[in-house]
Amino acid sequence: MSAPVELPSDYYLANFLALLDFVMSRYEDLLSADERGFYADFRALDVDSQRLYVRLLSRKGRPSAAGALFRQRKLAYAEIGDLSAAAERLVQVGLLLRNPDLVIAEILPLFSKAELLPLSEIPLPQSVKRPALEQVLLAQDIPPATLLAAEPILAVQAAVHFDTFKLCLFGNLNQDLTDWVLRDLGLYRYEHYPLDRENLPFQSRAQIEQHLGYYAALVHFEEDIEAGADAIAALAAQLPVNTQQDATLQRRLDRLRVAMARQLERLDALDAADQIYRACAHPPARERRARIAVKRGDSQAGLALCREILAEPLDEAEAIFAESFGYRTAKREKNLHGWEAPARYRPPTETVALPAAQECVELLAAAWLQQLGDCHYVENTLFNGVFGLFIWDIVFAPVAGAFFHPFQIAPGDFRTPDFYRARRDMFEQRLGELADERFAERVWRNFDAKYGIANPLVAWEALSEPLLRLALTRIPTAHWLVLFRRLLSDITSHRSGLPDLILFPETGGYELVEVKGPGDRLQQNQQRWLAYFARHRIPHRVLHVEWQQNDGNQT
Repeated sequence: MSAPVELPSDYYLANFLALLDFVMSRYEDLLSADERGFYADFRALDVDSQRLYVRLLSRKGRPSAAGALFRQRKLAYAEIGDLSAAAERLVQVGLLLRNPDLVIAEILPLFSKAELLPLSEIPLPQSVKRPALEQVLLAQDIPPATLLAAEPILAVQAAVHFDTFKLCLFGNLNQDLTDWVLRDLGLYRYEHYPLDRENLPFQSRAQIEQHLGYYAALVHFEEDIEAGADAIAALAAQLPVNTQQDATLQRRLDRLRVAMARQLERLDALDAADQIYRACAHPPARERRARIAVKRGDSQAGLALCREILAEPLDEAEAIFAESFGYRTAKREKNLHGWEAPARYRPPTETVALPAAQECVELLAAAWLQQLGDCHYVENTLFNGVFGLFIWDIVFAPVAGAFFHPFQIAPGDFRTPDFYRARRDMFEQRLGELADERFAERVWRNFDAKYGIANPLVAWEALSEPLLRLALTRIPTAHWLVLFRRLLSDITSHRSGLPDLILFPETGGYELVEVKGPGDRLQQNQQRWLAYFARHRIPHRVLHVEWQQNDGNQT
């Protein structure tokens, strides 16, 4: 067993500098003068000042209009030699602000109850609750200088500039430097892919500004979600316009619009919600519009939207909704012309009684099936894993805008329809290899060469050599082809719902087995996979497990 990795005490600074340098080396021409100045000022600092700034920037300080607030005397970091000198240097270059202009309500939360009690002009018991204490002090209108005179308060500056650097590196403002830590600890190994300037996602300052505008609107919405219908509709109208035809931005804007419109639905502002859904290019916008139309009593408009979806569905879930909702609506209106009840597939099913045990029901079923051959618990790992090995180089191909930084497990568009569309020719050429021996050769080659490297489709710990050998030998290439095509059609939805077990009978071939314990039922994504297996003659069944009664009878 390898010894645990011990990171240096200021590992965070090295990662922070790496982030800044990466962005400057690739995006300098897209950064503003203030952002470039932030970089130059930080780079010119002594190491203790750099450490202190990164520490404070990474911490959740008390928010205020002046920036995140900290009490200087409460700061202590073993790796910073002279914290007071470091703070003074940061104040001099404008990265910290000492004793900013604050109202008393912004200062009180920085102090403990014990520190605030003596400030009350009226005697209060030690048991007084903090909110009540703060209300008393606010009523006294205590001058901010009363608390600021006791010790310096520091406000972090330029965080907005760092947001731009983070956006350029990660492509979002949700991630942090944890990816570097995971790499340094050896927890993740990442594939190497080119990060040339022309392939990076941001090609103009307008793109950066639009993404920053999206995140500002997201924060505003989350803070004011209960502000009322008019405020939400006004915020939706102010969302940035995707002038650069940025697919990632469009998906983000659509997700936010859907969240806003759903809240408007809850507030019964259906007209406003419908207008926002109309601006969305992705599901479930049309579904929600159909539901709103029917709710408002306009069943014909709802049915028309369902027909529109069925004529050109954007994903499988949308099509399933339109088929089901359209039929139910037409039936309720007693006008089923052109609408048929959705067919429901009933898979072959067997029930077996097994002794109750602590072990999970899937493993119990696998052990029972061993009497018929070699059975493995695979759930979603086998077919996804083989697919990931087969298309490894395509997953990490240098598609414009797919990769932001060196520590991505997957391209940025992996969970979207664009993943297939942007690589259509590569995928179709690769699927053609299933007709000959190159399929298994490529899978084994990548299994050996890439073992342990992060891939969004490959769970290495679940993909053993014996299992892989059996699967590649027993499963016909025609079956691999139809399985891979369904995965590609909606990789986000179809990566789950696959059967729990694969059985390789002693007589040859294979069978997929979905296990259901007492009281458990098939989920919709599982039903869809089973129906797909039936259409393509892929052997499958559902095994219902019941607990054996005391008399030992087995069905």
